[in-house]
Amino acid sequence: MILRRITEHVKAQNWTAVALDFVIVVVGVFIGIQVANWNEARAFRAQEDAYLAQLHNEIASNTTMIDYQTRFVERVVASSLKTLSYVEGEQECSNDCELALINAFHASQVWGTGYAESKFQEMSRLGLPSDANVRSRVEAFFNFIDGWDVVNAAPPEYRERVRGAISPQEAAILWDGCYRITGGTYEELTTDCVEDLRSLDIAPTLQRIRNDTEIARMLRFWAGQNEYALRFYPDMRVNAEAAMSAIDQALEER
Repeated sequence: MILRRITEHVKAQNWTAVALDFVIVVVGVFIGIQVANWNEARAFRAQEDAYLAQLHNEIASNTTMIDYQTRFVERVVASSLKTLSYVEGEQECSNDCELALINAFHASQVWGTGYAESKFQEMSRLGLPSDANVRSRVEAFFNFIDGWDVVNAAPPEYRERVRGAISPQEAAILWDGCYRITGGTYEELTTDCVEDLRSLDIAPTLQRIRNDTEIARMLRFWAGQNEYALRFYPDMRVNAEAAMSAIDQALEER
């Protein structure tokens, strides 16, 4: 319709009308482009907001993982110290021998559950988050959890050594009753298998552990590694909370 009208105005040599029609066309195209850009930007913001909410959930889940891992490693350290006291002491086990075996077993544990990073990786490929502060906080958290855990992530010599002294029957009870995975994700070390161990003669196993002169050396190293790792968990949590706070602020300012 606009083209027919311009043609009629040209034929009539009504240049003012032609110019006005041309302005109408240009303005219409400009407004159309601006509306399209605005709609695209709004859709992008909505998509990013959804991604940010999912990223917040991923970091929150990792924060829960940090709490469980902290308790797990605290148990490893405590068990290591008790086992060292036992193998380096002069007294044989007389009371709570089952706990001595449980401690020797728990001291050999290595946290095996990884942190969730799929949403972070997906957003990184898309160049998100777009906010520089949010991106910096989020990257700081994920870089931290990727970089530090080599401290106590590899199985130590002590692990194979002490488990070589534990019978398959004892190992079955230890795994069934003194180790569990909560919620299908979070590892926990317990002492709930004490009563079941009392059905076995564990004295030979404890004697093998005490007689192995390398056990103490290997365990001192592993206890030190885990003691060092414990110093990082509070920092991990601080970085996680800073990242979630930055995401919350960005979403509130939308």
